[in-house]
Amino acid sequence: MRSALPKPIVPFMGKPIVQHLIESFHKAEVKDVYLIVGHGAEEVKEKIGWGVHYIYQAEQGGTAHAVKQVPDDIINGTENVFVFVGDSPLITSDTIQKLEEHHIETEASCTFLTAIFPIDLPYARVIRNEQKELIACIEEKNATPEQLKVHELLSSHFIFKGNDLHKYLNEVKPDKGNGELYLTDMIPILLSKHLKVETLQIEDYRELVGLNTPEDIAWAEEAIKKKTKL
Repeated sequence: MRSALPKPIVPFMGKPIVQHLIESFHKAEVKDVYLIVGHGAEEVKEKIGWGVHYIYQAEQGGTAHAVKQVPDDIINGTENVFVFVGDSPLITSDTIQKLEEHHIETEASCTFLTAIFPIDLPYARVIRNEQKELIACIEEKNATPEQLKVHELLSSHFIFKGNDLHKYLNEVKPDKGNGELYLTDMIPILLSKHLKVETLQIEDYRELVGLNTPEDIAWAEEAIKKKTKL
């Protein structure tokens, strides 16, 4: 972000990036919101305040590693658990509610958001068979040239049955390249257990874009302004 501030509290539309997502969850009537903090944790907590619960991640070891910092009784004791990355401030409460509704209606073990992206971004590819059934999700760096042509992407916005997440999270293995634990790897694990994994494809891919640079912020703020005018 080329900023001295920790990424979650870099300003976006007058608020910290992560504050937008927190407010969307509150508006969607999600009961308890947990924010996993690491670098600059005290600064983040001071800025965000006490509208959320905080969980500390001493070392950043990937998205699945972050989830593993959450106490077992919270995950296992919760019927459905959302797991979202915190740099997607365009996600709306409506999208969150639709994800939860689809997850419950289909009785899935895991459901995640996808979209058709008209631009190239380094996100995991959603791989389907000829019947359009989900068969895999492949991180970009592990994808074949043919898989890289897929434009349906996911950017780590999930909802899980709490007991399934708790039961199988420890089966996620470190990535061979960097040793990190990716939550995306829960998808093949659940599929291998013959558990249902569902997707919810949304129309506006911009909701799922993570902001990583000042240029991203400028782009996303412009997207909001244009959407407001419609």
